[in-house]
Order: sequence, then C-alpha cells, then structure tokens
Amino acid sequence: MALKKKIAQHSARIVASIMAIFVIWLSVSTASSTSALTRIEYLLYDMRFNLMLPFTKRTSSDHNIAIIDIDEDSIVSEGRFPWSRHKIAKLIDKLGEAGVLVTAFDVVFSEPEVNPVQHINNLVAKPLIEKINPQHWSQIQQSVDADTNMARALSEQDVVLGFFFQDDEKYKNGQMPPSIFDIPLEWEGRLVVTERFGHTANIEVLQNSASGGGFVTMFPDFDGTVRRAPLVIQQGGKLYPSLALGAAMRYLFIDSIDPKIAEVGNVLTVTDIAVSEFPAPTDALGFVSVPYQGEAFTYPYISASDVLNDRLEPGVLDGAVVFIGTSAIGLADLRSTPMGPQYPGVEVHANILGALLSGGFPQKPDWLEGAVFFQLLLISIFMIIFLPRMGPVAMLVTGIMTVIFIFAANAYVWSLGLDLPLAGAWLLTTLLTAAFVADGFLKESASKRMLKGMFDQYVPPAHIDKMMADPDAYSFDGDSKELTVLFADIRSFTSISESLTAKELKRLLNNYFTPITKEIFDKHGTIDKYVGDMVMAFWGAPVDDDNHRNNAVLAAINMQIITSDLKAEFKEQGLPEVNIGVGLNTGFMNVGDMGSSYRRSYTVLGDAVNLGSRLESITKFYGSKILIGEDTYDHSSGFVCRFVDRIQVKGKDTAIRVYEPLGQEGKVAQAVLDELKEYDAAYQLHLDRKWDEAMAAFNTLYEKTPLGVYSVYIERIPELKLQELPDDWDGTFRHTSK
Repeated sequence: MALKKKIAQHSARIVASIMAIFVIWLSVSTASSTSALTRIEYLLYDMRFNLMLPFTKRTSSDHNIAIIDIDEDSIVSEGRFPWSRHKIAKLIDKLGEAGVLVTAFDVVFSEPEVNPVQHINNLVAKPLIEKINPQHWSQIQQSVDADTNMARALSEQDVVLGFFFQDDEKYKNGQMPPSIFDIPLEWEGRLVVTERFGHTANIEVLQNSASGGGFVTMFPDFDGTVRRAPLVIQQGGKLYPSLALGAAMRYLFIDSIDPKIAEVGNVLTVTDIAVSEFPAPTDALGFVSVPYQGEAFTYPYISASDVLNDRLEPGVLDGAVVFIGTSAIGLADLRSTPMGPQYPGVEVHANILGALLSGGFPQKPDWLEGAVFFQLLLISIFMIIFLPRMGPVAMLVTGIMTVIFIFAANAYVWSLGLDLPLAGAWLLTTLLTAAFVADGFLKESASKRMLKGMFDQYVPPAHIDKMMADPDAYSFDGDSKELTVLFADIRSFTSISESLTAKELKRLLNNYFTPITKEIFDKHGTIDKYVGDMVMAFWGAPVDDDNHRNNAVLAAINMQIITSDLKAEFKEQGLPEVNIGVGLNTGFMNVGDMGSSYRRSYTVLGDAVNLGSRLESITKFYGSKILIGEDTYDHSSGFVCRFVDRIQVKGKDTAIRVYEPLGQEGKVAQAVLDELKEYDAAYQLHLDRKWDEAMAAFNTLYEKTPLGVYSVYIERIPELKLQELPDDWDGTFRHTSK
C-alpha cells in the first residue's frame, strides 16, 4: 500500500523521466531522418536562419560574384532556350571582354548540337559532298559547327562546366572532368563520402576544352528543402568537386585538394576541405550547410541579353566569378530553401562559393552529440527536480523561460558559427512542462473537488467557486466583520421526537433540512452548524455580501413558506406537523476557523450572535414566526415588518427594538396592512399609558386575528396599569429567561 502511495505521489516524475529518456535517445541516436523530431529540427533551423540573418557573418565583398541570368527578358530577346552554342560561345566571349575571370555553367551540354550543313546534306537526294571539293566541304562544315565554336570560346577563357551524377551505374554519358583527388587504395571501402555510380556530363569536345568541371547535383532534405549541399562526391576511386568548389579552384589556380580526414574506427570521414584560408567544415558525407546570405537575388543578377547586346555598365564584371544559370520559371531551376520556396538554384552555388572564398559556413562541431546529450540531461534533471515543487502557473512560467533561454543560447552560438540542434531541447522542455503542468492542474483540480465536496455542505457552491477562483482574496483567519446571523428551531421538537421512531425522525429531519439549506444557499448564506433540530447560518462571510441583511430576511420569510408547504407532505407520510421559529440579528461578530487541534469549524462568535439566538427563543413568547433585531430592520429594505416590542434580554443592559417581517412589499394583503396600522395605533396608546383605550384596541385586534403578540399586550397592560412607571419609561420589557 505504501509503495502504491509513493508511486502515485511521484507519478509525474516517473512519466517525465520516461519522456526524457525517450527524447534523449531520439536526439542522439541514428534514427530515421524522416522522424518527427527531424521535421521539427528543420522548421526550427529555417526559423533561426531567417531570424539570425541580420546577426550572421556575411561573406566578404572583396570577391566579385555575379549571376548571368537567362531570365524571361533574355528568352524573349534571344529566343527560346536552349540556345545555339554559337550564342553560348558569343556569351563566353563577351564575358571575357567584360573582365570575367571564371565562368561557371549551371547548365549541362550532354548532347552535340546538329551541324546544319551536315543536316542538309543528309536530307538532299544527292549528297552535296559529291559536287564540292572535300577539303572545302570540311572547312564549310567546321565553320558552321556550333560545338566547335563553343569549344574555341571555352579554350580561351577559364570556364567550369556543370554536370550531374546519376544513382544507376548504367547511366554514364559524356566526358567527366579531371578529378581533384584520387582516393588511395588503402582507403578503398573505408571513405564514407557520398558516392554515385552514374553520371551525365558534357560532350567530349566541350569538356576537353574547358578548364574544369563541377557537379550541379543537389540533395534536398526529405521535405524538399535545400539546406545542405555536397562539396565532393566520389566515383570510381576519385573525388569530383561541386560547381562552386570547381569555380573556387579555378579562381585560386588550384588543380587538386587535400581533404582533411578523420579516422573513426575503421571508417574515414572528411572533416573539412580548404581551398582558401577559410576551411569549409563538412559532415562525414562531405556535405556543408549552405550559408545563404539572404533571400533570392541577394547576389547581383545580370540579364544574359544585356551581356550579348553590350548593355553592361563599365567595370561591373571586372575580376568577377560568374555563374550562368536561370531564374525563369519555365526552365524549372527554382529550389525550396530556408529563404523561400522559389529560390534560383544557380544562386545556391553562388552562396557556397562566397563562403569558400571568405568563410561563413555554419559548423557542426565534433563534440556535437556529447553536447546535445549533456544539454538534455541537464534540462531533464532541472525540470524533474524543481518543477514538481511549484504551482501550475509557476511551472508554466518556468517552462516558458527555459525555452526562451534555450533559444537565446542557441542563437548566440549560431552567431559564433556553430550549428547546434534545437528540436530535442525544445521538445524535451515542452513535454516535461506540459506533463508537470497537467499533473499540477489535475492534482489541484482533485484537491479543489475534495475541498468543494467537504465545504459545499456548509457554503453555497457559488461561494466556493469564487473562493477557488481567487483564493488569495479570502481568509479563514479570525476577523471581526458586520454580519447577519440566523437561528431556526423546530417548535416542540422534544414531543415530536418522542412520538417517532429513529428512522422516522431521521426522515423528517432530512426532508426538513434539505429545502431549508437550499434556501439559505440560494440567498448566499453560509451554514454554520446543525444542532439537533436547530440550524444556524450567517451572511457576509467568507464571501463579502453588501446585501446580507436583505438576503437573510428573505431567506427567513421563504423558510416559513417552505415549512408551511411541508406540513401537507408530512401529513401524507404520517409525520407530525412542523412549525419553526426564526431569529435574526445583525452586528459585528468574530468570524473564522476556530476550534482545537482535534476539531475545527468555520463559525461566528460574539454578543450579536448570542442576541440572534435569544431572538429565536423569544419567538415562542410573542407567538411570532420570525423576529429580527433593530439593526437588521433599520438597514434592510423591501419588507413589511411589524414592530413587536422593545426588549432587554437577560444578561444585557441595553434595550433593542424587535420586529416581525410579514412579507415583501407588494406581496402582503391589504387587510394585513390595515390591521398593521391598527396595531401601531394600539401600541402607541400603550406607550402613551392610555391603558383602557390600549386594552380595548388590542382586544379588538385579538378578536379579529388571535395573534400571540396581541395576547402579550393584553396580559401586560393590566400589570403595567398597577405599576408606578418612571417618567422616562419607553415601553421596554425585560425578559428574565433565555
């Protein structure tokens, strides 16, 4: 039993620990890259990339990198793409004239262009070659050959041609460029750099005339977004550069690389590739994180038609490295990137080249997995130890602040060039916070339900709801407040109880107390206690009630109506008739949680309370159903009341006026109101010591309506007539018993 209790007490910590273990395992394991955690990581990566862009190191502007754009205007001006290689040759020549140092093509020329002379010769019935000198024929054919013309242009400039890799070995088309690194035989099968077995490259005449080549193959993440790109890919024991790396090598006059290799067990991984003073950190597969400099068109774009038609500003391309590609929608070279869904693929290469020359690659350090594990472990320990000690709101605030701190710390290290994952820490913090907050609210809710279940027998549910909503606004400590107290007692209960069995008595009391209690609750009263046949209640605490007098008087009137209705019901059940007397008084009382260490009760104490009890007792003396004190009468409204007497109860030196509420204004019969006027006149005669007239008036009233209060004065007047009363006599009657 004790074990179950301990488990129940620490259930949230146990669940949180299981969550933490799972998230830590998911974060440091080699789980599928399409997992939900990776999806979250991608979203956070893109968000961080964009938010931190203003604070991220940008590549130096010392290197002139531009994009020659085969845009919509170029297609309209020069004709549909692909263009003739004569036009491409002209474009290369024009770029050389403009001062371009290196030209990189994000275009693959994988098939020869048809020679028009040869094409015509193949179409005519009688070959033209039979009518023309073979030497002249060869000269004509060569002079119009577009591939030859483009090869000539390539040979005169530093040009890097693009090609792309294929997954299937059976696709090996075109001439591959020279490799930049020959993998040693002892590394065979150990180097884990991305490998592709097929390719589609440029035709031989063009590639052999170019200065180099670079692949344009891109590897989007599983959500289709390009966040990483390989710098090298291996095929046939050789490493080949990306288009950006190939352009950088031509720009820096480098023919080969010496990649930095790390040995992990029996596996070799590339850790960085350097062609400048800024090494490019790679992952084990040779990928770098693309260091986007901004949204699309961050780099200068120059329309290819402007180059072909000599519309360039002087010096704009002087010493530049240019990429020839397209932003035209119809040519389908738009990529999804963290910068947006339609980012020109050619600009991806430009971003990589900028970082190769000037630095700026986000780096995943070697100690990444250890740092992630340690970070998640610290978060787990902190939250599992401290969150259960807080309230739900404090838990939520702490969780939010922890997430903010994690994001801020991650953003700071990102600004230093380190790319640390966010998803695991965010997910762990969110899950643990949610688990503890939910547990806190559930426990608090259960505690409130238990508290409400205990107190809703004494306090109206509406009061409890208010107290639960704002517990700080209420106190059960002792306090002195002006309240109204009510005592209600069943008349002749002793004789009733003696005539009933225990079961019948229980049924009578339950049937009586249930509607009476409901009425008190409906009028915002608080049940103090039940003592046998007596119920005690008060108004104005624990929830303040500015209208406590009116609510108490109205409850008393309705209690009498309820009791009257119960008479017929009790008669049908064979139970005796029930009548009650109700006393109310208003005044300052001590209210609070009082009692001993063994038993406590939320109750009221004081002289005003005692007077309320005395008023209930003397209802029998006056034959009244309800008696209220003068403070209750003076500060309540909306009721028709009869002045009953001016009394001095036993143990008190001060006299008070006592009234009997007859009903709400507008609901009392006119005959009663008329009789009330007669009564007031009779009482005034009594007060004026006109004994015979007062006696006659009260007798007349009693004959009309035999009320107890009339008989009291009928009995009192003869005694007063024999007494020698002082000059200041005010009609006060002293009750000598409780």
